[in-house]
Amino acid sequence: MFDERYRKVLKRHRQLSRGYVTKLEKTGVIVHKPMRQARELMSFSALLLPFGILFFLKAAIVTVLGEDGYRQQVDLLREGGFIEQMGAVFMQIDPITAPLSRMLAYIIG
Repeated sequence: MFDERYRKVLKRHRQLSRGYVTKLEKTGVIVHKPMRQARELMSFSALLLPFGILFFLKAAIVTVLGEDGYRQQVDLLREGGFIEQMGAVFMQIDPITAPLSRMLAYIIG
C-alpha cells in the first residue's frame, strides 16, 4: 500500500518537474496539472499504425493487380501532373510492399 502510493507520488513529481499549469477548480482548490509533452501526443506506435495500414493496403493492391499491372498504373501516374507524379513516387513498389504482397498472395492462394 505504501509502496504503491510512493510510486504515484514520484510519478507525479516527475510529471510536474517537466512543467505544469496552475488552475483554479470550481470548488476553489488550486491544482497543478502537468503540461502535455509533444512526445506524449505523438508516440511511435501512433505513427506506426497508419503507416502499417498504408503498406498493407498497398500490398493488397499489388496482390490483386499483379506486379506488372501495378507498375503500369504507377507509370500512368508518372505521366500525369505534379500531384500524380508525387503519388507515383509514393506508390511505387518498395522493399516493404514486395514481400508483404508475396505473403498476401500465398495466404489468398
